[in-house]
Amino acid sequence: MDGRLIVIVEDEDSARLGMERALKKKGHSVLSFAESPKALDYIKANSGEIDLVITDLRMPEMDGIQLIQEITKLADDISIILVTAFGSIESAVEAMKLGAEDYLSKPLDMFELRKRVEKIVGNKRLKREVNLLKQRLDKKYSFSSIIGNSPGMEKLFEKILMVAPTSSTVLITGESGTGKELIANAIHQNSPRKNSMFLPINCAAIPGEILESELFGHEKGAFTGATGKKIGKFEMSSNGTLLLDEIGEMSMDLQAKLLRIIEQKEFMRVGGNEIIKVKTRIVASTNRNLDDLVREGRFREDLLFRLKVVHLTIPPLRERREDIPLLINHFLKRFSEEHGKEGLEINSDVIHTLSRYNWPGNVRELKNVMESLVIFAQNSTISLSELPEEIAGDGGSNSSEMAESGSAVAQIAKDTLLLKVGTPMADVERELILKTLEQCDGNRTVAARVLGIGLRTLQRKLKEYGEAEDNENTAGH
Repeated sequence: MDGRLIVIVEDEDSARLGMERALKKKGHSVLSFAESPKALDYIKANSGEIDLVITDLRMPEMDGIQLIQEITKLADDISIILVTAFGSIESAVEAMKLGAEDYLSKPLDMFELRKRVEKIVGNKRLKREVNLLKQRLDKKYSFSSIIGNSPGMEKLFEKILMVAPTSSTVLITGESGTGKELIANAIHQNSPRKNSMFLPINCAAIPGEILESELFGHEKGAFTGATGKKIGKFEMSSNGTLLLDEIGEMSMDLQAKLLRIIEQKEFMRVGGNEIIKVKTRIVASTNRNLDDLVREGRFREDLLFRLKVVHLTIPPLRERREDIPLLINHFLKRFSEEHGKEGLEINSDVIHTLSRYNWPGNVRELKNVMESLVIFAQNSTISLSELPEEIAGDGGSNSSEMAESGSAVAQIAKDTLLLKVGTPMADVERELILKTLEQCDGNRTVAARVLGIGLRTLQRKLKEYGEAEDNENTAGH
């Protein structure tokens, strides 16, 4: 049981104790009162903890009908069962009108009591779970789940708030991994349709003939294997929102049928002749340039015009680098909790390095990297040595980074290192690496860049030389 209370109000000792024992045996939390005024005082003070009140009809001071009236004034989420003697059915009917959910006749059948209580408490528990799930989904797909305060994202949020209350079609464009489905669901969750269904379907992942059936449904016998009628996504999401992901991969034939739905709000199932009306809102997304596809004859221009009533573009992560530290902290907290590593921290140098990486896979790639870092973290703080080679080493460098550190590199390059002829190559390498690291004030990231090697290669060499990793100077980060 989930710990919610059942309150019994019954002045007859044997009946009260019998009900209490019967329900406690089934694991319910039960509190019983012989006097209705005392019960009412308790209910007033603890209404949020009570699932169900079972009350007798005839009691001194305050009868069951009066108690029901008082309880319904306090809270509308407390269920009530009235216990009445045989021959008082009229009172039971009155109690039901006042808000009682059920009634039982005396003498009580404890099996029947438990069955009625289980039904009511079970339904309330299910309702709470559904509400909790809905809250989680609302939170997941609300703006709080879309991380970013860069100018590009702020502008995107403003547009979402403007378009969400309308029924217009929306086209969302952006590179892979930028979060197009998240934006589509945020539009849905902030619209009057949020209590209806949101359905995404990937047009690139399903062959054309199957996609047609998935979208429009089919009648029995429409094609080989159609053994029964199938309801399509458009019918399922009527009054809701349908996301057509990767719309640029849809065949020209299906594009024509989609255009009809947008213009006329109607269609026919595959193999059918019944016209079906729908009020589905269509949101489409793509990582392709649809204008180019129109010029190539692979996308209908008239459909593009209808889809672009509202056009939202999600900026790639490299164009909103100021959001990367926010995303890092978000994913660190999320995955630390998911993988049982609460309290895990991340070195500021790691954040700096991740923020300078170009992220060709955008937020999805950053998310995957952060989850991997959390899973494989050996210490309480994630350090630079744990970053993937392509991010920490040469793969993380680009022309803009080199330009930013160019003056420092040039200054270091002026210094010289005197070595005797015949010095073993291993010793030359060691002296060169250690001298460069010293000139870089111990900053291994800069030293690796100056030496033209990956950070992991440098870390490995220093380990061979007995240089402790935790002595790394991270000044300037």
